[in-house]
Amino acid sequence: MAIYKTPSGKWRVQVDLGAGLDGKRKRKTGTFPTKREAQMAEHHWAELSRTNSLSKNSITLLEFTREVYIPAKEQKLRYSTFRRYLIDINKRILPLLGNKRLDAIGHSDVQKLIDGCKSHKVAVTTRATLRQIFNLAINMGFLVQNVAVQSYDMPKNTVHPDEHNGDWLTTFDEHSAFLQQIDNELFQTRAYLGLGLGLRRGEIFGLNWDDIDFSKKLVHIQRTYIRESGGYELMSPKTYESDRYIPMHPALFSFLMALYEKRAHPTGAVVISRKGLRASPIKTSARWTAFLKRHPEMPTVSILNMRHSFATSCLNAGIDVTKVSKMLGHTNITTTVRRYIRFKAEDLVVEFDQIMGQKEEV
Repeated sequence: MAIYKTPSGKWRVQVDLGAGLDGKRKRKTGTFPTKREAQMAEHHWAELSRTNSLSKNSITLLEFTREVYIPAKEQKLRYSTFRRYLIDINKRILPLLGNKRLDAIGHSDVQKLIDGCKSHKVAVTTRATLRQIFNLAINMGFLVQNVAVQSYDMPKNTVHPDEHNGDWLTTFDEHSAFLQQIDNELFQTRAYLGLGLGLRRGEIFGLNWDDIDFSKKLVHIQRTYIRESGGYELMSPKTYESDRYIPMHPALFSFLMALYEKRAHPTGAVVISRKGLRASPIKTSARWTAFLKRHPEMPTVSILNMRHSFATSCLNAGIDVTKVSKMLGHTNITTTVRRYIRFKAEDLVVEFDQIMGQKEEV
């Protein structure tokens, strides 16, 4: 602490507040007309520093999360990911555990948190967020163990991939029949890219014409169009594996080539609005949902299910699952098999008939 007179005749006070939770030294400085006022401020700030200091033995989950975890993650994570973490933190974690000391949170507390989640998916994501908070606390010396990694009774998973998100298509013939029913260029383009390349939503809307190599029949996925705090932005792909090349099958090649010629060899975004600008993912998705409602005779294939449909149709066509995983941009094949491959019972009947027919011929 220090008090000194400035050249202007006023008095300046500096109070050392000690190290913050991030390990950096913190100071508070102020300038006052009289020495007495400076002394009073010095005493007041020193007392606040003493009573408000956060020691590693008494810090609560709320304090650590607000002052350390959130500022650390906000600068490193994409807005969409960070926003999902904040939902877990503000809606579920802090209301239940925020006032508890970090080192006092035990297995029963985490189990109570999980029990309060409405679904298996919410429980999994909430526990994962808590685990990350505790990992950072361990790295900074506030905890010695991560209680969130222990075994817990999770809510029963009542939602299965085959039973939600609408319909999906399992063969390229089904793709063709579906695409022929779309008479809107924006919807056609989005559907061809989703079904023909298995792209994520942001990858579809982030695709540019210079990413398409018609001579090699390859499409380079090297950016995504995602929502950030200031609106939608073009960014690098989700992971290293997401930057990839995908071959175009004949139907997709023909559609894109015709569109390229129709637009007189354009540059920039492939999926555009009626004004010629890069289309909005949210607005286009809303319009697509409305389109499907007006056409109940069509399968209700969401943009996510287009990705599922691509993966399943590739496997049904005989493409090796490792290659399918590579085209989807997955980091490991397990994700492809567990989350993206969907079969219909009638597909298996056809396959059995083919196998038995081959045996009878022999």
